[in-house]
Order: sequence, then structure tokens, then C-alpha cells
Amino acid sequence: MEQSVVIKSKVDISRNLNGYSFPHKLSSREADIIIEKVNNILSSSKYDLILNRTRELSQIEIDSLLERELADGDFLANENSAVLINYDKTICVLINGLDHIKIQVVGYNGIKELYDIANEIDDMLESRLEYAFDKDLGYLTTCPVNVGTGLKVTNTVHIPAIQILKQVDDYYKIAHKIGINFKGVYGKTKSILGSLYQVSNSITLGRSEENIIQSVESISKDLSKREYEGREVLRNVRKIDLEDDVFRSLAILSSARVITNTELMRCLSSVKLGIEMGYIEDVSLEKIEKLMTGRQPYLKVISAYDEEEKVKRASYIRREFSLANRNNK
Repeated sequence: MEQSVVIKSKVDISRNLNGYSFPHKLSSREADIIIEKVNNILSSSKYDLILNRTRELSQIEIDSLLERELADGDFLANENSAVLINYDKTICVLINGLDHIKIQVVGYNGIKELYDIANEIDDMLESRLEYAFDKDLGYLTTCPVNVGTGLKVTNTVHIPAIQILKQVDDYYKIAHKIGINFKGVYGKTKSILGSLYQVSNSITLGRSEENIIQSVESISKDLSKREYEGREVLRNVRKIDLEDDVFRSLAILSSARVITNTELMRCLSSVKLGIEMGYIEDVSLEKIEKLMTGRQPYLKVISAYDEEEKVKRASYIRREFSLANRNNK
């Protein structure tokens, strides 16, 4: 099996309807009409999407959407917006956000499969709605960088060895040259969380969907190759220091009484590296990745984006990494 540093992939397709103002100028009545149109088409689809008006969402549901990076604060504060979402929150359609429609599909095993789902939903909508489209520019969007295909593809990658060996700058330069955004995932302290970086296309105009997907996959594969080569370098030249950091991090997760999100993500990153390099055998890799990508149900207390509740966060993490629970998913 090919080694990959990708721990999460996401596909976004942005669309607007012809004959309506962009969302920031919509009246409440127009917004309701668009919500009804989209819901009528998708509510009976095989994807089991349930409509939720943002004004009716509970705080837990809001936190979950924020943690999973499916919606931002501006969208959730807009009373004219709504979201269609499936049970496991892998398919989410935002209505009346930055654009009239934003189709989002999240997964953990390949962009192409996610794109096929998003594209099928897009085709269902386009068969019954008239999109805002220009024959020269393509699909019209509120944000100019999304004009064209309206497609954004993102891989979240875990690259601790590249970061330790100070090779990250090489990829900033490469990415810029080929129209790719490459950036760290930052927490509130402005530090990069858990050696996580995002790779995404920077423009959609003048590029086909296939070309966009291929370019993101290409640099992700190159990052994977460089990362696993770097891990072997670390194994050979920094073996004791590496093992020490891995097991110290596991000890913190299983014993700490206070832990910030920044320290939590650093320790999770180190333990994940230790599992993948064969140093740790009794901790669930899936548990680590759920915690790092916002899929754990504890929400704000565990959130990598909330620095509060340090004691509660540590208490929860201690239970998760106790000898009895650490190998549970």
C-alpha cells in the first residue's frame, strides 16, 4: 500500500443561481426561496441530507461545524442561511453563505472519490436550476478566485519529519510556481498545529477539474515521498531523541492535568509519528487522527481551536490514553 501523509481531503464546489443577487444582497424572501429550491432537489437524494436553518442550530451543532471546518462564524451568524448535511457530516451543502450554494464533501481516502460525489450532487442541482454562468469565464462566484470551475480541492497533510528537518520552505516555493496554496494549520497562538499543513489549488479559472485534482494530488504525493524519506533520516541520525520525544508525548497525553490545544496537537503529532514508525503498538492510529481532524465528539473541550478549558481537556485526554482505552477507536 502506498504511504501517504494525507489525513483528510475536502472538495468544495461553489455555485450561484441566475436571476438572484449574490447572497450578501439577498432579501429574506429570496433567501428562503433559494433554500426551498435546493432542499426540494436534494432532500430526497440517496445521500440522506437533512435541512437545518442556521438560526435553529444548537451550540453543539455549531461547534461541530466549526471544528470540522465546514462553516465559519459569518455563515453561522447569518439568519438567511441554511445547511443540508448527512449524519456523519461528510457531505455538507451550505446555502446562502458566500455563494448561494457550496457543496462540500470530506473524506479520508482520496480526492477523486470525493469529487465524484460532489459532482453528482452538482449535476442534480444543475439539471433543475439555472446557474450563473459565463461562456468565457465559467461559473460565476462572489469571490473572484473561485470563478471558472468553482472547484477547490484541499488535502490536509501531516509532515513532522519535513518540519523537523526544516524542509518546509522548499514546498512554499514549489507550490507558488504551480498555482498551489501550501500553508500551515494555525491555532490561536499563531503556531502551526501538530505539523499539519494544507495543500489546495489557488485558482480555478482556466483550469479543468481534472487538472486541479491532479496538481493537488501530485504535490501531496511528493510530500509523502519526502516525508517518509525524512523519517528514515531521523531514525538513523536522531533515533534516541526521536524515541524520547514520542514517549514523552505519550506520557503527557496519559498523565497531564492541564494541557493547551497547542501542546495537545504537538503531542498527538509526535505519537502519530511514533505509531507509524513502529515505536508504539498499543495506541489506536484512528483515535489520533480523529482527534487531530475534529472527528471526536467532545467538541469545544477537545477542540484544537479553543485554548480554554485546559483542565477539562486534560481530563478527557487522560481517559482516552489510559491503558484501558488507548487502543480503542
